[in-house]
Amino acid sequence: MIKLFASLVLLVPFVLCGEIVVQTAPKFAFVQEGHRNLNLLCEIPGSNPIDFCIVKVPGVPAPFAASERLPTPVQGVTYFGRGWSKGSCGVTLAEVQAKNEGTFECILSVTGQTYKGTIDIAFKVAPEPPVIEVSSNVDDSNGEFDYGKPLIAKCASSKGWPAAKLSWYMNGKPVVNELGAAFTEVVNHRATVEQFYRKAVAVEDKQLVCRAEHDAYPNGFMEVALPIKLRKTNNNENLIQKDASKDAKVKPSSPQLLISSDLPTNDGAFKEGSTMVVECVARDGKPAATFLWFLDDQLVYEGLSTPFLTQSSRGAVTTQQMLQRVVKASDNGKTLICKARHPSGTSETRLKLKTYR
Repeated sequence: MIKLFASLVLLVPFVLCGEIVVQTAPKFAFVQEGHRNLNLLCEIPGSNPIDFCIVKVPGVPAPFAASERLPTPVQGVTYFGRGWSKGSCGVTLAEVQAKNEGTFECILSVTGQTYKGTIDIAFKVAPEPPVIEVSSNVDDSNGEFDYGKPLIAKCASSKGWPAAKLSWYMNGKPVVNELGAAFTEVVNHRATVEQFYRKAVAVEDKQLVCRAEHDAYPNGFMEVALPIKLRKTNNNENLIQKDASKDAKVKPSSPQLLISSDLPTNDGAFKEGSTMVVECVARDGKPAATFLWFLDDQLVYEGLSTPFLTQSSRGAVTTQQMLQRVVKASDNGKTLICKARHPSGTSETRLKLKTYR
């Protein structure tokens, strides 16, 4: 996995110009600083010969010709490819340095027309250690839970690149059925991934573990554990909800409908048959907002996660809920609606769906 894309043989179409698509390998290069012998390759489909090839390497002051017949003018950078006669050119970076993070570009000329390919080079960044948070509408005072009542938890892995992969374990055994969709948000090449968990507390439940897997972690993964202890009596009420009802009502922010960053889209359209993951968020209400989802005028029931509540020190509550569903051809042109209901009023957000094959 660490050697990753540098050793890929498969070429991926990247840039379309006229009728020719420059193929690049890899499409993205996620590497660690100091990675050795990173191959960056551009080719013309069908091995059609090229007239010349100019490359621009991040961290190198000026573009230069990449050819099997010419030495490269940059120390630590050598030619890579099958040759201009076979429509192929690229470079090998002997050692990836901090200055090399960025976009590699290649300009290939075929019968007087030029075509461009690009490869993003980004460093792997270890995420912050994962954290488990318990929903604010769950009474877990003193770290104890009521038998038979829902345990609603969220695991988050923040600011890694690429996003970490989350997995859950209860009493050392993998958890599958109680999980919601994983939602990823990417900002400036840093990914935060979240996933919700819901289960009625059972006698045998002792420890819930969330594992975040990432190549940049020293051992490949990090874990966080939530001990589960049963409360001796079930006489406690949900104090958070009870206290919130005493406060003055505060309308939450208008809901936001967010699309998971790892969802493949084409100019805002969703691929038919792919799995759509979206999240609705209403922030800082008293009491918490509740959601209704619609697809046009039809209520949506399937694919919804349990709402997750986060209470601030001021008692304001943020509500999150995810929807996971398979995109259908019939979804094209329909509107996905998340409606936030609150004693002080109702507001909604809309997403016009477009699909492609």
